[in-house]
Amino acid sequence: MMECKLTNLDIDTNYSNNKFLISKKDILSALAYCIVNQSPYNNPEVSSALGAFDKRLSDYYFMEEDSFREFSYDELRNLINEQVFESIPEIRVFNDAKIKTDAPFLFIDRYTTINPDYDFIDLTALAHNVFFLILRNIITQPL
Repeated sequence: MMECKLTNLDIDTNYSNNKFLISKKDILSALAYCIVNQSPYNNPEVSSALGAFDKRLSDYYFMEEDSFREFSYDELRNLINEQVFESIPEIRVFNDAKIKTDAPFLFIDRYTTINPDYDFIDLTALAHNVFFLILRNIITQPL
């Protein structure tokens, strides 16, 4: 059986006018997955970031702990973006390298191993990946 992949472009093209029923756990699990996946560390500390984002979700979007909420594509985009992540210090910290250098770039090759303390998570990429992971999981889940 041939596997068909649902690309970000497919989602953007074919589902941008849809509404999605999304739970807080859908959002928080996608955020945790993407932080761990994009982190330069094998076991990044995510609990404070998840706690802070959980509070934001509870304050603005989810009034009940286990509730689902309907989001349009654009509403979800307004919730999951770089500006929102930058406004939460517990998430913004992932955008900073632990060891700062004056060099704007660090050049490595395939034989070089970089100390993870010089690396960081790009919040634009993080938001992009979280956004599309949430939608991909919702779109592809069986009914």
